[in-house]
Amino acid sequence: MIKRLFAIYKTPLLLSITLMIAIVAIKVPREPLVYTYVILGSLLGTFVLDIDYVIYAFFLEPDADFSRTLSTFLKHGDLFNALAYIQYHKDEVREKTLNSAVFQIVLAGISLYVVYSDTGFFTRALILSALLNSLYRFSEHYFTHTTDEWFWALKNKPSQKSSAIYGAVLFALFLVCVSII
Repeated sequence: MIKRLFAIYKTPLLLSITLMIAIVAIKVPREPLVYTYVILGSLLGTFVLDIDYVIYAFFLEPDADFSRTLSTFLKHGDLFNALAYIQYHKDEVREKTLNSAVFQIVLAGISLYVVYSDTGFFTRALILSALLNSLYRFSEHYFTHTTDEWFWALKNKPSQKSSAIYGAVLFALFLVCVSII
C-alpha cells in the first residue's frame, strides 16, 4: 500500500524532501527537535492541496459519486486508499478551491508573512512545502494546457504566455521566501 502511495506522490514528495534539505542547509538549526519540525512540516505540506477533495466531498457536493466514495474511505479510516482514489479521480472535480490561482496567491502572501515573521520551523516548512507543491500542480496544468481549470475563478482566462509569466513570478517569489528563511 505504501509503495502504491509513494508511486502516486513520488514527485511531490521528492519536491518536499528537497525543500526540507534546503531549509536545513540554509538555516542550520541548533536543536534536534527543529529537524523533526522541518521534516513533518515539509512532508505534511505535500498533502495540503488534497484537503480540497475532502472539502468537496463533505461540504460542497456531498451527493456526488466521487464524494460518497471518498467519504466512505475516510469514515472507515482508510487514508491510503482515500489518497489513491483522489489521485485517480482528481479530474472529476471541477472548480477546486485549493487547487486554484486564488488560493495560490493567498498561499504566496502567507509564505511571505511566515518567512518574515518569527514563526516556528514547522509552520515555515508546511507553508513553503504547500506553495511548492501548488507550483508543481500549476505546472502540470500548464503543460497539459488545462490552465482554465486553475483560473476557474476568473472571468477572463489568461493565455498560455500569461500563465507562464504568472508561474515564473510565483516561482521567483518562492525562491525569495526560501532564501529569506
